[in-house]
Amino acid sequence: MVSPAELEHLISPQRFETYVTLAHGDRSLAAELYEWTGAIAGALFTDFRTVEIVFRNLIDQALSRHVARVAPRVKDWMRDSSWIPVGGHWWDRDAQKALRKARRHAGGPGASHSAVIAEVSFGFWRYIVSGRYEESFWNTALDHAFTGIPGHAPGDRRRTLEQSMINLLGLRNRLAHHEPIAKPWTRKLPGGRKGTFTLDHLYGDLVKVMQWTAPALAADLLQPSRVPGLLAARPC
Repeated sequence: MVSPAELEHLISPQRFETYVTLAHGDRSLAAELYEWTGAIAGALFTDFRTVEIVFRNLIDQALSRHVARVAPRVKDWMRDSSWIPVGGHWWDRDAQKALRKARRHAGGPGASHSAVIAEVSFGFWRYIVSGRYEESFWNTALDHAFTGIPGHAPGDRRRTLEQSMINLLGLRNRLAHHEPIAKPWTRKLPGGRKGTFTLDHLYGDLVKVMQWTAPALAADLLQPSRVPGLLAARPC
């Protein structure tokens, strides 16, 4: 087993100090916490895979059905804006860039719709439920596609889902950059407020998004998850 001194040398004194602080000065416990962080990061990536695929497929299916009903001549809701209602917005510059990148990775201009869907990033799906697209996507098709989101009005439900997706995108980015996810972090919330987030809170967001997206199957899909057990076994 790697000793605390060896781990400190390998990952840098600055990074190791984060875990020492969380372990209240106990270097052996800090090394355990570092190992635990790696285990729960892997478990979270497994759950992210599930929620991302289910989430994007629900959005694609809901918008495909809606467009087939209101604009039968449109072959691909992601490429043809003629179905967008008056007052709605089409893709902004960042979204267009993301779609070009996804289409390129999917095989180029002739790539199938499903291949492009599979290449689009998690961040893209988070922005589909942002305020910019409330009239275009949410009010037309997505509000009725999700189940059980709290809120009396469509905009209230969209904002609730958006906040959870913002939180999950932040966590996913921290995982991808190997940041010390055992440490709570603070970020701005809509309206300029600040919120502090822990892994327990954020895993709760993942569970809620799964329940809103696939209510009948959420429990079964998350049953194999190692995250709850790892959260309960956190060293400190």
